[in-house]
Amino acid sequence: MVEKNGMTKHIPVLLEETREGLYLKKGAIVVDATLGGGGHTREILKHILPGGKVIAIDADLSALDAFRVRVAEDDFFRQALKKNSLILVHDNYSSLEEVLDREGIETVDAILADLGFSSDQIETGDRGFSFSQSGPLDMRLNQETELTAGEIVNTFSLEKIESILRGCGDESESRRIASAIIVARGEKSFTTTDELRDVIEKAYPRGKRQRMKIHPATQTFQALRIAVNQESEHLEKFLKQAIERLKVGGRIAVITFHSGEDRIVKQFFKKQAMGCVCPPGFPVCRCGNEPKIRILTKKPIIPTDKEVKDNPRSRSAKLRIAEKL
Repeated sequence: MVEKNGMTKHIPVLLEETREGLYLKKGAIVVDATLGGGGHTREILKHILPGGKVIAIDADLSALDAFRVRVAEDDFFRQALKKNSLILVHDNYSSLEEVLDREGIETVDAILADLGFSSDQIETGDRGFSFSQSGPLDMRLNQETELTAGEIVNTFSLEKIESILRGCGDESESRRIASAIIVARGEKSFTTTDELRDVIEKAYPRGKRQRMKIHPATQTFQALRIAVNQESEHLEKFLKQAIERLKVGGRIAVITFHSGEDRIVKQFFKKQAMGCVCPPGFPVCRCGNEPKIRILTKKPIIPTDKEVKDNPRSRSAKLRIAEKL
């Protein structure tokens, strides 16, 4: 979908489910850890104003710039910024504690992290996130960091590339694809996304490729993006800080889009919700461990069939919610 200013319109996923799960109240202080297109931010503001505040963080400076362009034509957001009800922060969400300290905020009522990439980021060819458009092999969310996807495919060893594709992308053909990348770069270094896409397509077994519901390059591009931006490491850091900075009774909601992310969130929530971790044979607890959260989603919330039909990119989304004890 394209707006009149020529920019793509990002559609927030699981919007109602997230709002309800966060249990938003007037006057609440909320962190939107991944601003993106601002869809969730708008919904949050609608339910905490007047008196509330959203600290919206994004590591992608271009996403913040694009959002500011929208704000210029959006009275709701413009007023929120003017009244300091909306604070925009350029930083990685793994720096949550530093962000809150700078704003003089000790604890917050709710925290949201939508780990999906916005349509603006994906559909802009010069960022290198999409295999459907020709662009540089970049994939950096924050342009101030050094590692690019091009450096990985052109300089990393076969073993390292295979490990990234398998570990970050759950790619079943990781060895075959990694080997094809090594052979191809021996003749000519990769410079564009379509060059890499073509090598991946040729590397995939024909029969398997014909049965696939997604493009053969999907998981490889996902894996490279995750590795370039150290997404798993940042997520783990963020989750620890988020629990610490939530008020008692405050809630955290995390929307993931692939199994690796969801596994990290699920395991973290499970560990934080545990009480005693002493061996079963201990007559008296010696660890002193007490649960920090209560998990509100025994199983992740997924989009309805209608939402997937209206927004196909939502199909892999999973929402997990927990409450601080």
